[in-house]
Amino acid sequence: MIKLVNRSESPITKFKAAVYQKTPAPWLPSKPKFLTLVIVLQIFAIAISSEWRETRIAWFVFGIFIPITGWLVMRWRIYSSVFITPPRSGKTISDDRWNEFYFTGWGEEKMKAHYLKSNTGVKDTVLYLHGYNSSLGNGETRCQHINSLGFNVIGLDQRGFGEQKGKYEWTILKVVADIEMLLEKIPNVLGFTPEKFWIYGHSLGGFLTIRLSSHPSGWWKKSFKGIILESPATSFPLIIEKKLPGRAVMASPWVRHILRREYQRIHPDLNVGYANAQIPFWGTPEVPILVLQAANDETLGDDHFILLKQHFNEISDIHVLNDMPHTSKVDVKERRDILEKWILNINDND
Repeated sequence: MIKLVNRSESPITKFKAAVYQKTPAPWLPSKPKFLTLVIVLQIFAIAISSEWRETRIAWFVFGIFIPITGWLVMRWRIYSSVFITPPRSGKTISDDRWNEFYFTGWGEEKMKAHYLKSNTGVKDTVLYLHGYNSSLGNGETRCQHINSLGFNVIGLDQRGFGEQKGKYEWTILKVVADIEMLLEKIPNVLGFTPEKFWIYGHSLGGFLTIRLSSHPSGWWKKSFKGIILESPATSFPLIIEKKLPGRAVMASPWVRHILRREYQRIHPDLNVGYANAQIPFWGTPEVPILVLQAANDETLGDDHFILLKQHFNEISDIHVLNDMPHTSKVDVKERRDILEKWILNINDND
């Protein structure tokens, strides 16, 4: 089991893309929890005590807590929108060729992943990363297509989605840490160290892919041959802006303050600021990049793709697909043809 106490002996110290220090246990309740408790006690006192209910001070205190209650409600809506994943909606994998294995993720949590073994015996491997509120099952046809080209394919339901635990206090850095620790175990799982390695990221998975390929470590640093980004997210602030209740609220320094404080509380060793969680600050890969972009991205809109073209246009092979929607539940032949030609060309010429 990985221990963070003796950092000189911990294998995770060489990982570069994420942060790994556990969230410290608080000595005292947080301000929101304390205020919530006081409000509940005040309401309870008014409800059960007629003497207290008839005093002016009781209603004076009650009046003071009305705006505080509004503040707490809005704060909870912001917190739950960002740090708690939605109800699970992704489908499960159905191909009985998947092999299941377990690994230790962020916070020494036990997590599950799967792999499809190459039918040609090669050591070339692709990691597939699904999008937000999705699952490996939603992207299963993409994994099967890649596997049919002769590649080993690794996939998982990411933290908080599908069948994976981790719904509460979800952060993108925890997901990146999970994946780095998954990759560290791959040689033991497959029985060999992949000689050529790619990551295929869809939507938020594309955002994770950019981070991992920009800050490679472990065996995959030498094996990296390229990444595939399908309708990728490129900015965490843009993601949060769509998730929060009301787009105008993002203009408030108070909202950014809440997000910053919560991230610092969860990750004491935080190495990425809120404003920097977007390209190019999030990372710029130094490997070949294939971009498969839905022409009408009904989920992310145009902002993420515009940002990608601003910074990655000169280093990417970009294809806009008119008939491909954002969702990974739908696949199109054009996507498969472009991917197949691109990845096999790199593989043959390497």
